[in-house]
Amino acid sequence: MYKTIIKNGIVIDGSGALQKSADIAINDDKIIAIGDLHEQKAEHIIDAQGMYVTPGFVDIQNHSDAYLAIFEHPQFENLTAQGITTIIVGNCGASLAPLLSRDALLSVQKWHDVHGFNTNWISFGEYLYELGKKTYGANIGSLVGYSTLRRGIIGDDLRSLKPDELTQITHTLRQSLRDGAFGLSSGLSYAHEAIVGESELLALTQVLAEEHALFSMHLRSEGSEIMESLAEALNFAAKAKQTADGLNLKISHFKVRGKSNWHLLPHAVEQLENAYQKLGNIHFDLYPYDFTWQVLYSYLPRWAYEGGREMLMRNLKDPLKRAKIIAYLNSKEINYSELYIASTALAMNVAGKRVGEIAVRHETSSEEALLAIIENGGSDILAFEQNIDPEQVEELLVHPLAMISTDGSAFGPENSASRDLVHPRCFGTMPAFLNFALQKKTIAIEEAVHKITGIPAAKVGLKNRGIIKVGNYADIAIFSADIAAHATMQNPFLFPTGMEYVLANGVLTVENGKPTGATPGQILRKE
Repeated sequence: MYKTIIKNGIVIDGSGALQKSADIAINDDKIIAIGDLHEQKAEHIIDAQGMYVTPGFVDIQNHSDAYLAIFEHPQFENLTAQGITTIIVGNCGASLAPLLSRDALLSVQKWHDVHGFNTNWISFGEYLYELGKKTYGANIGSLVGYSTLRRGIIGDDLRSLKPDELTQITHTLRQSLRDGAFGLSSGLSYAHEAIVGESELLALTQVLAEEHALFSMHLRSEGSEIMESLAEALNFAAKAKQTADGLNLKISHFKVRGKSNWHLLPHAVEQLENAYQKLGNIHFDLYPYDFTWQVLYSYLPRWAYEGGREMLMRNLKDPLKRAKIIAYLNSKEINYSELYIASTALAMNVAGKRVGEIAVRHETSSEEALLAIIENGGSDILAFEQNIDPEQVEELLVHPLAMISTDGSAFGPENSASRDLVHPRCFGTMPAFLNFALQKKTIAIEEAVHKITGIPAAKVGLKNRGIIKVGNYADIAIFSADIAAHATMQNPFLFPTGMEYVLANGVLTVENGKPTGATPGQILRKE
């Protein structure tokens, strides 16, 4: 007798192969048999008649560590409700380890206030050991954040690394990879990585190539300088190829922002495709939405925030520099009045309002209102902007080099009562993408599933996950053809419908369309 049998389902195994009718048997945390099992018995039968049975989804770009959600909301219910069974954290240059000094934790403060947050680890290995003492709604793998490494050594200093410091960082990265990190991430558009030059990144990418680890790169620019920023990323892949086995490169949340820049996307895609043909192992991820959720200070000129929040506040208080910042804002083709504030510090209750509304109330310009929000709203002010071409989003979703990710975080039930808003991708990414595939039919459902299972699992280097196969872990999603996302910018906490069952390591995390609160997730390590 088996523990669980999933019967009558339409199995899409995550490899890109055509769907087939089959039953799946599970014992403990593994898939034991696939085929016609109607005569077999089990403790628990799931009737998947008329539904798709796929591997659990791998969210390759997740920030549940930076939001401290792995500690505050470990059930991950908004993620499991989408069919997600594995998340990869440590993205955009920020991770919770290794901590070469207390300053290293400041890398995550743009997402969550770290005041009072205590840790009992220093190395990456110690971090994974501590995480392993707890349980989670999904499996967790992590990258090392470059800002975390860098700030752990030089704090808020705005300068290049000295040779001995770079040696220390490359040594720490290599040790972290051997402790179980799946790779390195960068956030080159953020204040504390804006200064990073080619020599630093080349040293790091060589370590990654030698250790066969992933480099997840947040480009310096997703706007007017997209071509130069992409060329920089691809240059690292080309140079790593010359002296090692090649660089496993992923461009994070790939897009072109700003209507005046949309014409650049075909050229950027062509550049990516050419690099893939020459170098291989180059991919990107994206989410199926046409608006961003970003740190408000990133709208300012880079010089204004280089060196961190303290330097930014000084620049805003200097009349000449403030005027220069305003002139820069006015030179951009951005309608700041339409920026929709998602979250600020408690002292400034403007979440859910547009900058234009705030400006009218205070009888000032939208640009001045934006600066006032930055001055008074704390360090983790986030805003929504509808600045991506929806047609280009659809083009990228079906591209062969694309993977789909939330670029979001886990959130708990109490968040829906908060005045702060989150991007609806945190609750709706995977259902929105599957609904797109099933309704638009511009991509086969088998290939759509491949983009959220087999491809990201292989990209990261996950063992025995991402494919429905005998001997693999029983991470499985079961959903109907009418799967749909319901979260919106104004009401982002709505759960999807149509995701009927989800199993992580053989345990139901979603049953009859509702999260169970079970926490069977494991801490994963690079092997």
